[in-house]
Order: sequence, then C-alpha cells, then structure tokens
Amino acid sequence: MKLKEKINKFKERGGILTIQRYAVLEYLYKNRTHPTAEDIYHSLKEKFPTISQATIYNALELLKTRGLIQEITIERERSHFDYENKPHYHFLCRKCGHIYDIDIKECPLLGKKTVNGHRIEELRLYIIGTCSECLKNNLGERK
Repeated sequence: MKLKEKINKFKERGGILTIQRYAVLEYLYKNRTHPTAEDIYHSLKEKFPTISQATIYNALELLKTRGLIQEITIERERSHFDYENKPHYHFLCRKCGHIYDIDIKECPLLGKKTVNGHRIEELRLYIIGTCSECLKNNLGERK
C-alpha cells in the first residue's frame, strides 16, 4: 500500500497526523528493513533534533493499534517494525541478523477467522535459520 493511502486510512480512523507520526510512517515506507524503534529514533534525530525516544515509541504504538504497521517480536530482546501489515511471515538469519519477508500461501490458517472454535486475532509465524547470502559466503556452515 502506498504511503498516501496509509495516511488517508489513518485519518479515516480518527488519527491526527503530526509531523513526527508522518516522519515515522515515511521512514518505515522508505526503509523496508524491519527497523527497531532505536533505528528509527537515531535516523530521525538527524532531521528532528528535539524528537524523543518516547515520541517514536508512542507513534509506533499508535500506528500499530490503528492497523497501519505491524510489530515483529522475532527477537526476545527487541521489537522490529514492518510497514507491510498484510499477513506474511518473517525469516530471521542467525548469522547476519537480517529479517526477510517470506510469502507463504500454503498456511492452512491464512484467511481463517477461527480455529477449533477460537477466534484468530493475529497470526505470526517466524522462521529462524541461515539466509541465502550467508550460505553463499560460507557463514552458514555448522562446526
């Protein structure tokens, strides 16, 4: 979804688009690398010297609760954020730390609203291993 469409959805859902919220959303749109809140903060701090970490966290939380972005908790120590909020999966490389989007259409739960009588509200699948780049560079060999 384009940035302008997400901004319109945000406003339709009653959100007030401050310059800081716009900056966070724009950063995620331009940086599809699944950044952390700290990554976003350090990058935006150059453009907005008075911006605080709390502002970044609050903006991310609001954008997440409005359904415009998703939080990825693939690592225990920190969250990453994804501009793409449609259902998809993530692959974390143990060697280089990159997170990749994985498009898997075969999951039997995708698109379902319930499973065994339970309402599905969120579906997360995290795959952890060694990425193709690390394998090419012999970083994936087990010792």
